[in-house]
This record gives sequence, C-alpha cells and structure tokens, in this order.
Amino acid sequence: MSLSLAELVRLLPPPAPATPALPTGIASLDAALLGGGLPRGRLTELVGSTGSGKTTLARAIVEATVSSHGWVAYIDAQRTLDARDWVHLGDAEGMWMIRPHDTTRAAWCADVLLRSGAFALVVLDGAPLLTRAVAVRLTRLARESNATFVVMGDRTGGATQLGGAVRLIVERSRRKRTGRQEDSTTHTIGVRVEKGGTLKTVEVSCAIVVARRLCTHPEVPDRRGVARGPAGGLRHGRKGRAASPPPHSANAPIVIEPSREFRTAVEHARALG
Repeated sequence: MSLSLAELVRLLPPPAPATPALPTGIASLDAALLGGGLPRGRLTELVGSTGSGKTTLARAIVEATVSSHGWVAYIDAQRTLDARDWVHLGDAEGMWMIRPHDTTRAAWCADVLLRSGAFALVVLDGAPLLTRAVAVRLTRLARESNATFVVMGDRTGGATQLGGAVRLIVERSRRKRTGRQEDSTTHTIGVRVEKGGTLKTVEVSCAIVVARRLCTHPEVPDRRGVARGPAGGLRHGRKGRAASPPPHSANAPIVIEPSREFRTAVEHARALG
C-alpha cells in the first residue's frame, strides 16, 4: 500500500502552537524580529562594546516583561549595576537581581533559575565566555521552562560564539548637535538585527534614562577580614561570603547573593509563580 505525500502529511500530528514571543517594549524592534519579540525557549545574544547602550536596551526589555506581569531574573555577574536605575521596578514582586560573589558562578545561577521554571526572562550579564556545552545546556533548560534567555557579551567574543536564535548588535549613534551645544536628549542607540529577524538596523531613542554602571571593574574584596557597615551589617569578607548590595531605596528590586539558601529561594519563587 502506497500513500501520496499529501496523505502522509494528513496522518502527521498537527504542529504545536507557537509560543508567543516576549516583546522588547520597542515597537520598531519587535516589528523587525520574527514573532514580534524575543523567542521563548531559545537563547538571544545581545552584543555591544562598553558604552554602546546594551545595558539600557536590556533594561527596556526587563521593564516590558515586568509590566506584563512576567517574572525576571537579572544576573549581574560583575556586580557593577547601579541599583538607582532599577528602583522604579521595586514594586514588582517578580524582579530579582542576582549578584554572585564570583563571576564563574554566574552560569550556575542561570542554571538554577532556568530549572525553576518561575521566570519568563533570565538575563546573564557580564559572565565569562560560556563554553559550547554550557550554552547548549542552558538553552535546553530555557526550552523546558519556556523562558527567554538573554546572554550579553562584547563585540570581540562573548555571546557571538553561542549560536543563539537571535543576535542583536548594539551601537551608540553619534549625538546630534543643536547650535553650539550638544543636546544629550537627541542621541540614539542603533540595534542591528543580525540573526532571527529582518536584517536591518533599528534606531532606538535614548529618551529612556541610560543605565549606569558603578565601575568598570568588579569590586575588590576586603582582605583584612570582615568589614562592618555603620549599622553593624556585613559588607564583604575575605572569601566574599557575606556581601550586601550598595545602599539604595527600600523599593529597589529583590537583590539576592547566591548562598546555601539560593536554591530554596528559587524554589519558593517557583511555588509563587
């Protein structure tokens, strides 16, 4: 008994419905991406040199996810993000800022967060170059948890070797001059869709506040022992076991420094989600 191709196609199960993409919050960029945003269950590479604006773009994506009531975990591997830029997200229960004491533990944090299945968006920022095997494992976990996984890297290496489904190249455009003085509100960020959508460059206005970094290098631990703050709280120790985030508003996002209780906290988030 022989069947035609059309008959074989009818015997196959229907394809699973496509999962809606995660909008970036920037209409022009969403229009250039396949599915109208960043794909769920896949790896997205966000690449740009220092000062290009990739952190500002990442924050815009985080804000869009939080506004749609999705849980977000942002891994600040270098511990350099300025918490003041994220205070306005403090009222969102699902906004987590993860700050590992060692950059090499950032990939492990992403592993635990993706396994929980509690987060719609997981961002890995400032981690050392991921090996191919680690990138494949994290992508598989993102697919199983239906999460959008974003890895941020520089132009020379970093994320560009991971083979993600989407690759965005961020470049800071030159500021336009108004008269003799430079108008700081007219400069834009150029986002080039290199993979995963229409090959084009989208101009994103920097009317949104630029995300700042506290410093260009990770903090230096206190090798004299445990330093205590004015209120007796631990700041950081010789082995980096007891650190606290820089002072910020009480409404700041949840800041977590991975420890023995990290998995317990993530499991609690999974139960709440």
